Amino acid sequence: MKKKKVLGYILTTGLISASLLGTTVPSFADSTTTPNGPWVQDEQNLSFESLMSNEQLEKKLIQIEKASNGRMVLEQFGASNDGYPLYVSKFGDNDPDKKRVLIYTQIHGNETLGTEAAVELMQKLAAGGQEAKNILDKVSVWFVPRINPDGTANLYEGKPFPTRYSHQTWNPEELGLPSGTNAPWYYNAEGSERGQNNEGKVVYGIPGFDLNRDFHPDYEFDVSEEISKDPAKVASILNERGTNNGSRASLVFSPETRALTKLVKELNPDVAIDLHHRGFNRLSEDDSRSVSIQLLAQFTTKPYRDPFSEKTYDLDPEVLALSKKVNAVAYESLQRGNSSYGAIQKYPTVNYPGSGLGAIQLNGTATMLIEIKGQTQTLGQKQNGMLKETAKVPVMAVLNSIADGSVENADTAVYDAIPEYALPVSPGGGHDH
Repeated sequence: MKKKKVLGYILTTGLISASLLGTTVPSFADSTTTPNGPWVQDEQNLSFESLMSNEQLEKKLIQIEKASNGRMVLEQFGASNDGYPLYVSKFGDNDPDKKRVLIYTQIHGNETLGTEAAVELMQKLAAGGQEAKNILDKVSVWFVPRINPDGTANLYEGKPFPTRYSHQTWNPEELGLPSGTNAPWYYNAEGSERGQNNEGKVVYGIPGFDLNRDFHPDYEFDVSEEISKDPAKVASILNERGTNNGSRASLVFSPETRALTKLVKELNPDVAIDLHHRGFNRLSEDDSRSVSIQLLAQFTTKPYRDPFSEKTYDLDPEVLALSKKVNAVAYESLQRGNSSYGAIQKYPTVNYPGSGLGAIQLNGTATMLIEIKGQTQTLGQKQNGMLKETAKVPVMAVLNSIADGSVENADTAVYDAIPEYALPVSPGGGHDH
């Protein structure tokens, strides 16, 4: 892939060449515990063959655009640290007279089925039909089907082994910071993924960021400017990271998060939906069904005060109410017609102003997190298909409700009554933490 440096950041010069489209490149999978970390069993046999590589995803997006008769426009809006293009599939523009929805997936490279579900949703809207027309007449929908292509393309001993993290090494001196300045708390210098060889497991890792902790609610925030003005102050903030664990907004060091922030600002969405993976849970002590998905409407629990601008960001009650209504629509859509969808919980309470949805919500956008259970190597293909439906069904229900206005009549109490996060199941069959 041809790359060039622009203003210190890696950008591609256009679409990947046709020769690369046919190249076999690793696909992705791996699983996560609750709420944040990877979960790969010690002697687990991983399989990635059925999932799309970066090149295969690009080829698929180009095919959908061509078949859409103008309903979808595919654009590159940035590039990853390794130079992979970041794509947005636009169904409609950012017309302020229409409702606007952003759907993004795979910000963690090893969380995969959201991308597969998003591609199938794009195909549905691109194909037309009355339901698609009803939605797109009233709503512009933008899909970002993979934010972390570097983690997706990760290899271990020459084989596909996608990772949660991006690929980006922390080098404070290169950024203009004092030597020895701590990396952000969401940087992993060693990696936490577990690979295997013929003799058994080995621990390995490629340095990178958890991209879903590298956002700031000020869309204009530029860490390079802050470093230029006062590198000692930036270093001091980083050196205080301690037990931060997300309660402070982040400094947007990654090209992927900078690009997504710019795209969010361009669209100014009414609703943003983020698709992830999580571990395994039982619904309750009285109901042992495996939870298919978890939903979450709220991403900050207290105001955030930016140490640079001294501006305070707080969650607008009306934005929270609409977020709950969106999640209520999603929940009720999964209670109808197929009982296998019905085991749903809330995701654990978080205070993450530096997460994607956290920063977006503090800017006035209603939000919905969908966390699909397990991962492809822990589930069979039949169950993977069912789990994609547990993502597609609620997203379509939300799009329809936004288009016809019925989301405004949804009952926030429905969301409040969703069973709380409970009873995580560890890889060994016990309870996770």
